[in-house]
Amino acid sequence: MMASQPIRNDRVPSVLIADDDVLILELLSEGFEIHGCRVFKAENGVDAWAVFNREPIDLVLTDIRMPGLDGAQLSHRIRKRSPMVKIAVMTGGDADAATDLLKAGTADYYFQKPFNLIGVCSSLVPAAKSVCS
Repeated sequence: MMASQPIRNDRVPSVLIADDDVLILELLSEGFEIHGCRVFKAENGVDAWAVFNREPIDLVLTDIRMPGLDGAQLSHRIRKRSPMVKIAVMTGGDADAATDLLKAGTADYYFQKPFNLIGVCSSLVPAAKSVCS
């Protein structure tokens, strides 16, 4: 089985967070860890793709605007490789890119920055758990 394919059992959900804003990356990481998730962090899409290919990831939360491989490109790659993985996108900019990803079925969730950390975690933790259970 490839590392990027979710493993179905009662394991702890794995969340990959990709954002070039280190403060947001750390806040989201802490929020998901508090909810009992195993968290992997990446400051860009290239690093996130590498983690995704190494680890069994259930949920990806990515910023759309990042240098190099952006969140939209990352989401397309992940969806193509592992259709069961839940994908959430976030942006502080134009919402059109996020809306397009949702309409295309590339992303499952969208959050506009600034967002409520509790709301994001409360929405996404059950999604991550649904993939790994």
